[in-house]
Amino acid sequence: MLLDLDGTLLDSEPLWSSAARGHAERHGCAWSAADDAAIVGWSVPAVADLLHERGVPHEPDRIASLLHDDVGADLTRALPWQPGALDLLTLVRWAGVPCALVTMSYRRVAELVVPAIAPGTLRAVVTGDDVRHPKPHPEAYLRAARALGVDPHRCLAVEDSPTGVRSALAAGAHVVAVDPGGRLPASVTQHPLLLVVDGLPRVVELLASLVVRT
Repeated sequence: MLLDLDGTLLDSEPLWSSAARGHAERHGCAWSAADDAAIVGWSVPAVADLLHERGVPHEPDRIASLLHDDVGADLTRALPWQPGALDLLTLVRWAGVPCALVTMSYRRVAELVVPAIAPGTLRAVVTGDDVRHPKPHPEAYLRAARALGVDPHRCLAVEDSPTGVRSALAAGAHVVAVDPGGRLPASVTQHPLLLVVDGLPRVVELLASLVVRT
């Protein structure tokens, strides 16, 4: 199983949007609610590039580092788990399903979360600074499948954003999209390897039924 982090396991997308908005507003750059929604699922370098284009007077690498500082500070205070996230992680570990975390956050942010997950749950962690090509490119998911020693076509990815869903599908994985807000475009939802559900508790139900049957 291949699990996205931001927006899927953690309700952290608002933290990234808030951090981006803060940097834009501090430097008098345009930012709107539409921008908050648009960057969901983006890699941090892509958000940094956008802020740089809007006029934030730092190089994109520096902006990306500052964004990670902001979100990392928020996560240090509290981890905003999505409903059903801890149940899913517990079930995966109990069932012995090989599992990897696949996130476009950098490793220093992912490492704030991994210690809160029971040992043995995750067998690999792929982060944004591990790959040359961020989501929606399939590199991160292909790398995670290799780390698990599993053909990506035999993997189930759990994602929340259009960008992440496209990445996992491009890698050849089966994908469950947690899309309670209906953000996925019709061109994506028609994919034969995609199942769209309303929240992680439904993913837990589906996985539990498969575990029981086997």
